[in-house]
Amino acid sequence: MSDEELAVEEQEGLAPEEGELSEEEQAMAKLKEAITVEKLDIGPLRLKLTITIPEDTLNEKRGEQFAELKRDSVVPGFRKGRAPMALVEKRFASDVGEQLKNQVVTSAYLAAVEKEDLKPLGDPLFWSKVTEERIDNDGKPRQVESEKLLAIDKALEVFVVPKQGPLTYSCEIELKPQFDLPKLDAIPIEKPAVTISKDDVNQELERMRMMRGRFEPVEKGTVQADDMLIGDMKLSVEGEVISTEENFDVAARDIRVKGITMKGFGDAAIGKKLDATISLEAVVPADHENIDIREKTATFEFSIKEVKRLVLPALDKEFLEGIGFDSENQLRDAVETTLESHLAESIKEGMRRQIGDYLLEATKLEIPEGLSQRQAERSVARRMIELYQQGIPEAEIEKRLDELRSRAHDQTIRDLKLFFILEKIAEDREVTVGEEQLNTAIAHIARQSNRRFDRVRDDLSKGEGLTTLYMKLRDQQVLDLLCDEAKVTESKGPKTKKVTESKSRSSAAKKASPEESPVKKQTPDAKKTTGKVKKATGSAKVAKKKSK
Repeated sequence: MSDEELAVEEQEGLAPEEGELSEEEQAMAKLKEAITVEKLDIGPLRLKLTITIPEDTLNEKRGEQFAELKRDSVVPGFRKGRAPMALVEKRFASDVGEQLKNQVVTSAYLAAVEKEDLKPLGDPLFWSKVTEERIDNDGKPRQVESEKLLAIDKALEVFVVPKQGPLTYSCEIELKPQFDLPKLDAIPIEKPAVTISKDDVNQELERMRMMRGRFEPVEKGTVQADDMLIGDMKLSVEGEVISTEENFDVAARDIRVKGITMKGFGDAAIGKKLDATISLEAVVPADHENIDIREKTATFEFSIKEVKRLVLPALDKEFLEGIGFDSENQLRDAVETTLESHLAESIKEGMRRQIGDYLLEATKLEIPEGLSQRQAERSVARRMIELYQQGIPEAEIEKRLDELRSRAHDQTIRDLKLFFILEKIAEDREVTVGEEQLNTAIAHIARQSNRRFDRVRDDLSKGEGLTTLYMKLRDQQVLDLLCDEAKVTESKGPKTKKVTESKSRSSAAKKASPEESPVKKQTPDAKKTTGKVKKATGSAKVAKKKSK
């Protein structure tokens, strides 16, 4: 290496002095100056951004990437870094095109958000032209071009950077509401005196049976509530078929199909027999990802081909021996002991709910009626984490989530309001969740569901599971902090504690085994999760590329 090259490398390795912008910050500042941003208000707390990246900026980025490839790549017949630029451009044009697209689209979005001083809620959705296959009424397929709102990874698959001229694209974002926090010290709450009842024990035993229950085919009779139905479905919008599927499985309750809530499906299905057809109409949500069908009437047709029903095992000798007990009385005593041990946490949860109710009542915060499906799904995801933490059986979780999705609006509004309030308090008081706390929570879910720690962690890593768990733990810390500062009044409360799904903490609800019974306290070998979970503040996924 020459002295000149060595001097350049040493200069590049130097950290910027205090007050100076880093190389990445300089590039972002330059991009903010270059792009143009048009804002269109499309509803309360919703914006459509149209971002234009000039041709000069695209050419500059393209040139930087080709220069880097010329320096580092090996082209047959030439020494490293000595290949003619024209040959490098021809050889690596497609690679540079993909890299350029990934870089400029995400960077320009971040630059636009900073330039306009916006505070997005969640990830942006990008307007994209896609080609879809539709089925005509005569059964013949045809290709249809439509415009849809896609997540960044899907949008990049269809975006094309022009070889000449500027790049213009549009995205839709939701904005965080602005509000003032209420008085937070000495919040009045009650601490009830409660005890465990026989009904509580019976509910826990029922959940243990559900954990070991299985769906079995129903050959005769009619559909009952919560049965699993398998059949052929067709979804059309104003006469045009947009989706068909064989062996489509749904539960006999209100459901959502392709982002459309089919309220009344459960009532329509109950009492039907095999080969019966159910037809239901619903209005497509105003924020559906497929722009072409928004607010139009959808028709869902479902032909029942198979019915399955959850069958619970009897509370007999075989069942008791399978979970490590000699008698039903012994099991009941163990369950009651476990419930008693978790009673304090149940009382604490009730106090947290009182704090949450106070915050909602005392905070002036309006959430738009046209709340997006993504926010509704985030509310559902948070509820799912709570149910997993409580050891609720999988079948019961699916039932409750289906019910929540079908009537999610009011609950979502409440959850989202409380989320914003707790997030602001967490930021003001610098409340964070450590990796050890996250691992402990994952281990608890693993114990409750009788699964391995790493399997639960891997499942949560898919999608937004870990982020949702992080926010749940952060919010819990904030509520506990406010509970500690609250003005607590002791109350007599009910004579017995009526256990609900939100209060139950019994480890007896899991698939217990002789080695892991409800009365045995175990410490899992919780492996550390790989990588730290970034503090979730609702910013876009693409923001991960932004330097702090």
